[in-house]
Amino acid sequence: MHDTKRWNPANIKKHEATDESDSYKNALSYKDMSICKKCHNIYHNKRWVHDEALYNSMLKNKEEINYVICPACLKIETKFYNGVVELSGSFLFEHKDDILNLIKNTVERADYIDPLEKIENIEEDDEKKIITIYTTSEDLAQRIGKNIEKAYNGDIEYSFSERELLLRVYWKRDL
Repeated sequence: MHDTKRWNPANIKKHEATDESDSYKNALSYKDMSICKKCHNIYHNKRWVHDEALYNSMLKNKEEINYVICPACLKIETKFYNGVVELSGSFLFEHKDDILNLIKNTVERADYIDPLEKIENIEEDDEKKIITIYTTSEDLAQRIGKNIEKAYNGDIEYSFSERELLLRVYWKRDL
């Protein structure tokens, strides 16, 4: 049985799970100026950054580049996720393109704040009218849920498992 906590959106604490408890972020040590060979994020000054100008300048000395796989890409590669957002209801597929665009914009803003917050996969089930989004962080799953609720109302529920460091967000709206 999972040890889950159910919250209403107003009572969600931003960082129930900290980066220190994320084994993917702590399992490996990275050399400064390492580049993720999948997403081109750069480990610099003890944090991951997305900086195209820095990346392009580093390419001038390719033989000196230390290529690695960042924690987010490693999660994607191993299919390990920290957030699941499940969207459902008849309203969803009537406004699917707009909702997916909102999610895309949310992810782009999150990438600016923390490039390790990524979507791992999006599954669409047209028959059941469900879209499931898997994320590399609890924060991104929470941010997606909040933005969809703010834009489209509906019913939302958050469920956090401390043991698994997993946030599940359920949003539903019928017409």
